Amino acid sequence: ALRLFVWAAIATILLGLLTAYLLGKRLTRPIREASLATQRIAAGELSTRLSEPPSNDHDELAELSRSINGMASSLERSRVLEQEFLLSVSHDLRTPLTSIKGYADAIDDGNVDPKRAAGVIRTESRRLERLVTDLLDLARLQAKSFSLHLETLDLSAAVHTATDAVAAAEPDIAFHPVTTGTLLVRADADRVAQVLANLVENAAKYAHTTVLVSARAEGPWATVTVDDDGQGIAASDLPHVFERLY
Repeated sequence: ALRLFVWAAIATILLGLLTAYLLGKRLTRPIREASLATQRIAAGELSTRLSEPPSNDHDELAELSRSINGMASSLERSRVLEQEFLLSVSHDLRTPLTSIKGYADAIDDGNVDPKRAAGVIRTESRRLERLVTDLLDLARLQAKSFSLHLETLDLSAAVHTATDAVAAAEPDIAFHPVTTGTLLVRADADRVAQVLANLVENAAKYAHTTVLVSARAEGPWATVTVDDDGQGIAASDLPHVFERLY
């Protein structure tokens, strides 16, 4: 009887150890996976995700998995937004720099009225200064978005300034600003200049010979139209034209 009891005790202990090992391995596997996932995320692999637990599972391990996935998604979204922001800002910075360089070269070659060139360079320099100020504000976390400084401005004059600025960098394209005199609006002068410069510059890239920029009043609103004689946007691309950097 003692011998049987000893063998039964040994078998029970071995069975208990095996059960504890298997159960512990099963319980710690999600923790090990979570640890490896956090290490990969910390190394920059922000697409790393854990297996999503069932919706009715609300224990600690399930909540840990959801938290890690949520953190990874947030970090990945932040990286994408940061890259889009840097690309957008680099594009906006390049536009006034191109205009300044173009008019500086034109002055050096004697192909432009120095007074007119100085006016464009001064305007583009102010816009460049505003963009740099925006970057500093964001870097210091003083603002979560760009601010608007509304004032009364002549939209017709802004159209002429935008076409003059881009014309210096695109001598092979004919720019035709079409306005009917002073057109006063309430807007942010720098933001309007930024939008017009981007639109006119993009039109110049795809125009064959001509870019037409018109400003007109339509009831209580003012409308600006930028046209070029290029091939136009493909029908398949039209639904995406307002996606950033498409």
